[in-house]
Amino acid sequence: MAARSVWLGLPSVMLFVLGIHMALALFVVFVVPFPTQIDEIQHLSVIRAQYEHPTIFPDWSQYKMLRLDDLTQWSGFSNYINHPSLYYLMLSPLMLLTSEPLLFRLTSVLLSTAALAIGMVAVHRRFAADVVPPGLYAVMAASFPKAAVVGGMVNNDNLAALAAAMVFGGMLGLPGASWWLAVGLAVAGWTKLTAFIGVAAVAGAWLGMGLLTGRVKWSDRMLWYACVGVMLGAVPYLVTFMRIGQFVWVNEAFWRVPVAQRLPLDLMGFAGWFFKWLVMKWPAWEQSYSLPVALILILTPLALAAAGLRHRVIRPWGQAYAIGLVVLLTIHFCFGWRSYVTLGDLTIMQPRYYNILWPGIALAATMGIADLARRWRPAATLAVAICLMPTMLGTLVNLNF
Repeated sequence: MAARSVWLGLPSVMLFVLGIHMALALFVVFVVPFPTQIDEIQHLSVIRAQYEHPTIFPDWSQYKMLRLDDLTQWSGFSNYINHPSLYYLMLSPLMLLTSEPLLFRLTSVLLSTAALAIGMVAVHRRFAADVVPPGLYAVMAASFPKAAVVGGMVNNDNLAALAAAMVFGGMLGLPGASWWLAVGLAVAGWTKLTAFIGVAAVAGAWLGMGLLTGRVKWSDRMLWYACVGVMLGAVPYLVTFMRIGQFVWVNEAFWRVPVAQRLPLDLMGFAGWFFKWLVMKWPAWEQSYSLPVALILILTPLALAAAGLRHRVIRPWGQAYAIGLVVLLTIHFCFGWRSYVTLGDLTIMQPRYYNILWPGIALAATMGIADLARRWRPAATLAVAICLMPTMLGTLVNLNF
């Protein structure tokens, strides 16, 4: 029997993996120069703007960028952040202490580590160790390539990950599950549209399949709490729609590419470009692997997850996350095509948007690897190694060689 820790009641192996994740995120905090290309100065600028003039429903078109040489002063450049206000309002009081990014980066470490911990606690409480190996799930849950990288940066993806973990924990039956689900959905909506779409699709699929199979009743509190969570999460987008006639504001002046400079693509050409760059950007250090290798790295955990769906014990959750993946990917593709057609923009291919689906994918992939281990352990070891290659840890090892 695995040794237990008094902290969170988790096995030591899970705590070890959690510690590795935190250490890697802290490496980013202290070693990677600010700002990075993952919108750090843009997010910090909105935090500063909310500190100076807090508002629940901001007019994003009025926001500017901070000056890099003085993070208390504004430049003349417009910002393009268009997310709801929750993350920025939460962090804005820290501006009373400092305008430097270090404290805000450390907050990201706490958010990303808490998200990972909630998923581990939910799985450990729900499944016996001989059904879902805790150490293996911990490794897979921490193996989303961008998790530790973004976890050390000023970015609202970390709050989105926390919201997604709340939804995952609610679906797996953490104490107060209905509240976990409702709050997670609401926080996701007030954080980021992609996160809201993804977790709402997962929760909707899980509850819908539950109604069809009799696992969920119309009278169940969780169903109605989830509906309230979705309605609350939709509020910022409905307000934006009433203001400007679309659900999110887009800084067209920033994203518009001059017609003469646009890459000429038809729908099939755009599809090839879209999926190529999703694959190439999959590793923690983007484009650190060739396209064929990167394709293997992204398909392996998905194939393992598909294989894991054969296990009835995790099937309801696995299927819900598979549906969520299809929904989010479809909307992501359609929005990207529209952005290309109207603006010529080809920057929409960001695999970090899928971090919110990773807890369920990791759960299914864990079962797929466990099957491999029962048949031929070296194959399971190889599968785990492939899943770790695109992570920050795997990339650091690769770069050292």
